Amino acid sequence: MLIDYSEKINVKNLNILFSLSNFAQSLEDISVIRMNQTHSNQSIFLNQFSKQYEYSDGIFSSNNQLILEVSVADCMPIFFADKNKNFFGVVHAGWKGLAEGIIENSIELLINEGFRLDSVKVLIGPSIRQDNFEVKNDVADLFDDRFSTLKDGKIFLSLQKIAMSKLSAYNIHDVMDVEECTYNTPTYYSYRRNKTEKRMKGRIYWNE
Repeated sequence: MLIDYSEKINVKNLNILFSLSNFAQSLEDISVIRMNQTHSNQSIFLNQFSKQYEYSDGIFSSNNQLILEVSVADCMPIFFADKNKNFFGVVHAGWKGLAEGIIENSIELLINEGFRLDSVKVLIGPSIRQDNFEVKNDVADLFDDRFSTLKDGKIFLSLQKIAMSKLSAYNIHDVMDVEECTYNTPTYYSYRRNKTEKRMKGRIYWNE
């Protein structure tokens, strides 16, 4: 099953695809870069190929020949693309990464690399939504109260609202949230729903 979100971000020649299984052989080539995701706050910028980067939950590049991949099963895949093709990237962000600054570190990485942010577009892919993301006080207390709701004595947290707030702090407002819940969609993998070890794979790349 292949899901195409390219039109939602609407950047010419940019592709964002998700697969519930392995990608077609045509996309399984030496240009695919994967992260060894550990819910860290570490992002890297690279322009040369390597099969996998350890201890990284964000990866960015200005090499349009590369394909960047993320794996998720409730955490947010957050895709970045500069409309002028100066850079692109993807971040894996759950509550821990958000609390420890994965978004801020990723944006600071781009700034330190000399990129402007006024042409960046962001897409938040399928992830667990607030209605299904129950947390305890120790997690809720890491974030502002406006990102959580209380229902029947239970606390529910919005990862997407936290992410958009952090992006807004850097004046990044062109953000598309696909508003698809991994927990509520039976065909999507959700760790919170059934402790699955399977992951959806998302890729971002350019068609030249």
